[in-house]
Amino acid sequence: MLVGDSTNHSAQIFGAVAAGWLGWYTWKFFISPLLYRDEPKELPYLIPCKIRISLLDLSLYANNTLRKRFGNDPWAVTIMGESLYVIPSAEDVLAVYRAPKTLDFDPFIKEMLSKYGITAETASKMFDTLPGQTKNWMETMIENFKTQMHPGEKLDHVQTRLLGFIDHSLVWGRLHGRMVLEDGGNERVVSLYNWSEVVIVDAQTRAFFDDALYKECPDLLAQFQIYEDEAWKLPMDLPDFATKALRSSKINIESGLRRYLKLSRDERPNDSWLIDILCKDMDKLGLEEDQKVYVLFSFYRVMNANAYKLVFWIISYLLFHPQLMEELKVEIEPAFRDGNHSTPDLSFLFDSCPLLASICEEVLRLTNWPIGTRTVQTDTIIGGKKLRQGRKLLMPYRAMHFDPAVFGADATAFNPKRFIMKKTLVTHKSYRPFGGAAHYCPGRYIARREVQMFTAVMLMRFEITLLEGEGPGNRSHFPKMDDTLPSGGIQVPSKGEDLIVRVRPSKAV
Repeated sequence: MLVGDSTNHSAQIFGAVAAGWLGWYTWKFFISPLLYRDEPKELPYLIPCKIRISLLDLSLYANNTLRKRFGNDPWAVTIMGESLYVIPSAEDVLAVYRAPKTLDFDPFIKEMLSKYGITAETASKMFDTLPGQTKNWMETMIENFKTQMHPGEKLDHVQTRLLGFIDHSLVWGRLHGRMVLEDGGNERVVSLYNWSEVVIVDAQTRAFFDDALYKECPDLLAQFQIYEDEAWKLPMDLPDFATKALRSSKINIESGLRRYLKLSRDERPNDSWLIDILCKDMDKLGLEEDQKVYVLFSFYRVMNANAYKLVFWIISYLLFHPQLMEELKVEIEPAFRDGNHSTPDLSFLFDSCPLLASICEEVLRLTNWPIGTRTVQTDTIIGGKKLRQGRKLLMPYRAMHFDPAVFGADATAFNPKRFIMKKTLVTHKSYRPFGGAAHYCPGRYIARREVQMFTAVMLMRFEITLLEGEGPGNRSHFPKMDDTLPSGGIQVPSKGEDLIVRVRPSKAV
């Protein structure tokens, strides 16, 4: 073939491909929206069936990038060839909540459970309603979670234990272990992230499980830290060689949980009511041993995945706002009636410290990346747009948390008194740090109280300062958030962005 012929042939192929692509693009993003006005508009992308947007990009709503294009209307996006709906409006989110049968959350739960090793057969047992029953196993367990975690006697019991363990751990004599990087006697250099994680995860573990769990899994906290550091890989279906640490830590924890489940009830008398009934109900359901372990592991991970991260961010914000820290100390000091190293008056702390509550809510707003998801079971109308059966929809709650119409012109900034100046924000329909409707996180009551107590006790019992850098004028910078992939909860700091602090015991007053 002559060179000219080859060139002409290539040009013809290129022209045909270009014409095909132009036809596809014109139809997809210009003609189709005109013909199907009742369906959500789709965010344009250049290459069919390729990634156009990640879950992270949905957070651009916070900066109005996508809001300018679509307003508050539902819209569509293609991720890895799958078309998804995005619901940005608080009103439309409420409409989603009101349609739990047609817009179903269960497929997402099943998908997440499968990541922990729970089989389709086990999931079927959990979600199938047997003849003569009004609720399936999963619905019953959700009710049990609410019974344990909503205000009442059972919450009071586990909360008293949890807060007591935090109070017990946040003392100078127990500031040791892997969180301490340098020990100078009366001064220690500490990883704030590790300190927060160890204290909170340990307290939550002891509050819900008997101490016998530590006998069966002595390195539980260290293994959990490894798992959490690697957990970003969980939804990505990476090959085995890329998840060795993740799988190894999971196996180690599961081995301890397996031994723990074999203990008699008398050998673990301090199990919370929730753990006790969870184990009994798994027996009634006839789950195999491995499946019981996977279910218990999934509970342990979800229980411990967020509170310590929120504590880290709260203390970080306070360290970079020293005047605010001093103002907060003045507010919380009356709770420590017998001196700053005493156990605080919790009623005063939770009911008479509005600045403490506002700071915690504001940091929660800024650092939480919750995303609600549903599967469309039948064609339905939301926000005036038809959502088609079989597709998934996403509700990027974080976008709502940055809506200037609700949170003000400074919605993207840290304003510690925002929830004091506008008290209705904490219950506003656009503020969804714990989701909503039937799947409203039942742990929200205890989570708020443990982070408030941790913050108050840490500030009163320790003098914490930023660690200065080695070079002249090199001061610690505020930790950068890892925004590569939303976690569905509190985001972690980026690698190398842990806050290293100097810690001394405060003078007894």
